[in-house]
Amino acid sequence: MTASAAPTAAPAPASAASAPTRTLSVLFVIPSLHGGGAEFVARTWMGWLAERGHTVSVITTSGKDTTGYLPEGVQAYSVAKAKGHFGKARAVADLFRVTKADVAVSLQAHANLILLTAGELARDKAPKIIVSERNLVSLGLDGADLSHKVKIWFARKLYPRADHVIAISHPVAGELVAGFGVKGERMTVVANPATAKVASRARVEREPGIEAGLQIVLPCRLVVQKRPTLAIDTAAELAKRGITAEVVSFGGGPLLASMNDAAARTGVTFVDKGWVEDWFSHFAPNAVVLLPSNREGFGNVLVEAAAVGVPSVAVSGALGVADAIVPGITGELALTDDPSDLADAVVRASALGLEHIDAWLDRFSVDSSGRDLERVLDLVTSGSSAT
Repeated sequence: MTASAAPTAAPAPASAASAPTRTLSVLFVIPSLHGGGAEFVARTWMGWLAERGHTVSVITTSGKDTTGYLPEGVQAYSVAKAKGHFGKARAVADLFRVTKADVAVSLQAHANLILLTAGELARDKAPKIIVSERNLVSLGLDGADLSHKVKIWFARKLYPRADHVIAISHPVAGELVAGFGVKGERMTVVANPATAKVASRARVEREPGIEAGLQIVLPCRLVVQKRPTLAIDTAAELAKRGITAEVVSFGGGPLLASMNDAAARTGVTFVDKGWVEDWFSHFAPNAVVLLPSNREGFGNVLVEAAAVGVPSVAVSGALGVADAIVPGITGELALTDDPSDLADAVVRASALGLEHIDAWLDRFSVDSSGRDLERVLDLVTSGSSAT
């Protein structure tokens, strides 16, 4: 087990003007500080709470050193060297005493189970425990390996024991209540701080409509869950309708060869940009974002696109995207994953002006998300929330 002081990092996000009701010692438990959407959200929340005057610490469970991403004012610990699930949970329980946490928050199933097990080991010496689920679990079980299914089995047993559960979206919250036995009064949806990366970006000077052709932007890893070849199929369907369309990919991944093969087979222009952190800075005036995943807990990229004035399309069956798109306003939900339905949705989305959406976007600001999280922490630790 190691401890490290916070190194120089990106500045913490600006906090709301009013002071918190009371300051808390808040402990986060996450796999690492960098590498995915949950890690970004955790870092943003930690930075916001630290700037508000709360005492904030974090325990990472994986072996990768990501302390360079640690927000200012946050103390970091690692349990990566502990052996196995119970070894890590025991190490986390030991750190309860070191951090003197009032409340501990974990994100993602693996970290959630470690924190919940640590709470069982520490018993009355444990802080209040809040777990946060970021995915639609049931849609990903078909074809999952045994270890993942075992993990979810344990999650169904342990999640109801948490003092509170935070869901990334309303569809995820519904699944946790119906499929995991979490009581509704212990459940809160806290919106992601999804506009954090784009808050200062200027809107794209768009050319709504299809007259200039379309740039289909694919902002995701090229993996099976995201079904990226559907973007190629959608562009091919548009071409059949006389609409010129190219596909530009940001993310890279193992299905790149399949994307190139599909593009060659259909005659679609495909450009792979690889992983680009500020992908939203590279839109053409005729861009439409397409996220063809079979499931999404939310979809940060859909909000990021809207924040710079670009419409998006996702498949309605992905469920969690319903919190990240306002159909007819910021984008469209395709009825099915058929390329014809996707093409219809892309055409409809291309005509949108994305006007008067500031109030909706504010829900996903750092301050709004942080205030909601802080309110949950206050309720749980004060006993005002059902436990």
